[in-house]
Amino acid sequence: MRISLQTKILIPVLGILIAAPATMVVLVDRYLTDVGQKDAQQALNTAESVFRQLLDNHSRDLLLRFRNAADESSYKAIAPLAADHSQAAEATIRNFLSDKLAEYDDDTAVMLIVPSGSKAPVGARRGVSFGVDEFARAAAAASAEALGGGTPAPVQMSLRGAVFDVVSVPILLPEGGQPVAALTVGIRLADKTVKELKELAHTEILLVADDQIVVSTLAGVDPAWLREIAVQGTGRSGAGKMSVPFEPVADPTTGEHFLALAENRALGGAEGGFHYVLLSSLKESRLALADTQQVLLDVGIASILLSVAVVWFSVRRLIHPLSELRDTAEAVGRGDFSRRITRFSNDECGDLAETFNRMTANLQASLAELEKTVETLKATQAQLVQSGKLSAVGQFVAGVAHELNNPLTAVIGFSDLLSQTVADEKLRPQLAMIAKSAHRCHKIVQNLLSFARQHAPERKFTQINATIDEVLEFMAYDLRTSDIKVVRDFEATLPPIWADPHQLQQVFVNIVGNARQAIGAARASGQIMVRTRVVAGFVRIEITDDGPGISPENLAKIFDPFFTTKPQGQGTGLGLSLVYGMIQEHGGTIVAKSELGRGATFTVDLPISTEAPVLRGESAQAGGRLARAAKPRGTSVLVVDDEDWILSLARELLTWDGHEVETARGGQEALDILRRRHFDVVVSDWKMPGMNGIQFYERLLVEHPRLANRIVFTSGDVINDGFKDFLLRNGKTCLSKPFPIGEFQDAIASMLSTPSTPPIPTKA
Repeated sequence: MRISLQTKILIPVLGILIAAPATMVVLVDRYLTDVGQKDAQQALNTAESVFRQLLDNHSRDLLLRFRNAADESSYKAIAPLAADHSQAAEATIRNFLSDKLAEYDDDTAVMLIVPSGSKAPVGARRGVSFGVDEFARAAAAASAEALGGGTPAPVQMSLRGAVFDVVSVPILLPEGGQPVAALTVGIRLADKTVKELKELAHTEILLVADDQIVVSTLAGVDPAWLREIAVQGTGRSGAGKMSVPFEPVADPTTGEHFLALAENRALGGAEGGFHYVLLSSLKESRLALADTQQVLLDVGIASILLSVAVVWFSVRRLIHPLSELRDTAEAVGRGDFSRRITRFSNDECGDLAETFNRMTANLQASLAELEKTVETLKATQAQLVQSGKLSAVGQFVAGVAHELNNPLTAVIGFSDLLSQTVADEKLRPQLAMIAKSAHRCHKIVQNLLSFARQHAPERKFTQINATIDEVLEFMAYDLRTSDIKVVRDFEATLPPIWADPHQLQQVFVNIVGNARQAIGAARASGQIMVRTRVVAGFVRIEITDDGPGISPENLAKIFDPFFTTKPQGQGTGLGLSLVYGMIQEHGGTIVAKSELGRGATFTVDLPISTEAPVLRGESAQAGGRLARAAKPRGTSVLVVDDEDWILSLARELLTWDGHEVETARGGQEALDILRRRHFDVVVSDWKMPGMNGIQFYERLLVEHPRLANRIVFTSGDVINDGFKDFLLRNGKTCLSKPFPIGEFQDAIASMLSTPSTPPIPTKA
């Protein structure tokens, strides 16, 4: 389904424009709700502190009021009657208290005269349902405190559904002395008093006694809901105050929300005490919150509508030039490069139009260049194909050179053996010629392996004269048949350089090879001079030919990749560019100088190493040349190889030395022979089909551990790093094929002088 760019822009933008204000409204609403509730809770906590303080102040005022009254003469006058047990005395006291009740306000409900001793208290009451005796029992603790001479303290208590402040003060005789009675007064906390407390505390108040609401400042609410809130708050276990419930509660009758705070400890003691519940209305805060929400909603809707209009207009203005650009681009895609776009605005879209116009103009100019590039790419492809062929040939040559080592071993070995045994002096020169030719073939094979095999980059101290000699010897036949004379002008005391000899061989092969080809293309014979010197901390190699030279325009490009002056298919143009890179990697420089008709000179400067070379042994196939030892005779040797002429040569050489020889064409056959008889020395090829030399050695460690210490390895391949590490770890010798018969005989003699104690197995 195709969706226009305008729709793709409008849908997410509108989604963001709607989601952002909506999210803001929700977050602000939640924030204001939380803040309002926290403010209400804080105000309720403050009101609770004020309410408790007002209760305490009310009780202290009553205490001061009646303490002063007890000091009046009228109370002192009836003090002696408190000890009189006559009915007349009780009647007088009762009438006195009734008159006093009439003098006080309506909240004063009970007054008692409690004599010291066992006489029952006498009192008067007003507007209560309980008797004087019941009140006296409830207030007995306060009365006893006053009679005992303690500090009077007001207490609160509930009795028969009413809440009282109880004050008890001592009454003394006119002449002083111990209290003869106590005046105990119960003042009811009536609606009037609680409403006064409400005005001061700015909160609604419920007084609860015996799970019943005895006083309430709320009117017009559901009584059952109010009773549920009161009982729920005051009936919780544990000490301290808590909000009941934790979230605001709504009156089901009016819908008004309140925040409640309850004292769940009975004021006035565990018995006869009462509780209170404070309710703070959230009506005003919720109305303010509703107004704020409405404002936020209105502003959000207005912002969304305005933003939608602005975005729609902007997108329309942006899409129009893009549509024009699309149409023009389609025309250009069909090949009409004459189309142009009018700059329609001074912004990025206008810049895009200008860029598009420049692009169409450049396309016309680039078309012809592109065609030329295609032709160049075709030529480059042919060069790369030729390079791939050369690489494949190199791998093939490496394999063939390896295969030649085994027959060369037999040729060199048998020719050396015959030269020592033949009696006819006329045959000796022919045998020497065979040996010399075989050794030359061996050297050619080694050079082929060195140049054809890929080598991992390896820097070491290198004698540059020896490296150049190896290259010239490798190319000697090609140079000689081309009638090119090589002149060496080497400085004899050149210091070593830290370099990769294999890479340097490639460098000199390329330079000398190019010189030979240049001379051969210009004349029938020529000369190449190779000179080495030390110049200012560098070893300088100059290779000069007397060929036709290089033109100035080509001289500036000879190190560029794929540049060649040879006909197509005869060169890749990569040789000198690779040479340049190798010399740069070695920290050196290469410079070419030439004049047409006067040959060319390539100068290579390589830095001299500042560290002294560490001399190492050259035998290395096993870590050092074998010391020549006496040749014991009459011992037994087992030769293991997969080539018949190697087995024949070894049998002849060892039999000639007086050894008893047996041969095996593989590792498994050799193990079968070892199970039948014992041998003093084992000679084993490294690479064999089936079980190779390393696997054969590991079996010897298990089955014939003493013989494993007397094993000589041979190989017609270049020893890789893994096999070299194996030889060094186990202290073993490996003879490279073709090997001189003297070196082979010395290796056997050295093994026979080695103790036959089992070697200690080493971990790979």
